[in-house]
Amino acid sequence: MNLRNSLFVAVVCAATLGGTGDSRAFLLANGNFDRTHAVEVAPGFFLPQPNNWTNQASRAISGPYFDDLSSEPWAGPSPTPETTDGNLNGPPPDGFNGPDGGVFFKAFTGSAANGAATAHLYQDVAGVAGRQYTLTGWAGAEANYLAAQSILAIDFLNAGNSVISSVELNLVAAGLFTPNGMPFNYKQYSVSGISPPNTAAVRARVSMIGGQNNPAGGGQAFVVDDFVLVPEPSTAALAAAGILGLLGRRRSRATG
Repeated sequence: MNLRNSLFVAVVCAATLGGTGDSRAFLLANGNFDRTHAVEVAPGFFLPQPNNWTNQASRAISGPYFDDLSSEPWAGPSPTPETTDGNLNGPPPDGFNGPDGGVFFKAFTGSAANGAATAHLYQDVAGVAGRQYTLTGWAGAEANYLAAQSILAIDFLNAGNSVISSVELNLVAAGLFTPNGMPFNYKQYSVSGISPPNTAAVRARVSMIGGQNNPAGGGQAFVVDDFVLVPEPSTAALAAAGILGLLGRRRSRATG
């Protein structure tokens, strides 16, 4: 085997290793939140919540609860993308939504009696170390939405499912309440980070922290829709592409 063929084999191996275990995991399942299932949020009372996503919520005084968010057909209007794979209307456990929906966080479930409400909605996918990940999603809020923090985040987890590090975007600082003439002042946001050593999973997350009922009343919705998690090419794949390009140029000169 000559040097050129040896380099070609090495490049193919590097490109293959760079993509192994990754390519299928980064398309979030139900990233548009259209598919739902029924959750019993109180005895005998069901609300739809998004499939494939974990909802973790608690109030500072009364503890864990389930009525922190729901999937709603009115929560994902334009300018968010119109999607059409929602489950059919129907009773539990089939779901409630029509074709297009978003997620509605209920800050007003926090109160003086129960304590401030904190809710995390997240999905974990397989990941590797040393790769840049970008999470993009839509978020909006009504004028009287009240919470200590509203966050779009990527968490990097190890094999023991512990968070190693996180990158977070403060949505209020990024313009959550800035008027733009759209329903809920909906805007698209993104956050990116490089996975640290020992990364085994990547978590796409949106969080409402310290939600409270606003005594002023009025519209208090915090809504999200259409999340996409994308990995950038690995260092090995980029190096492979560079070497292949170099080999191509050498071959062109040799035959020119």
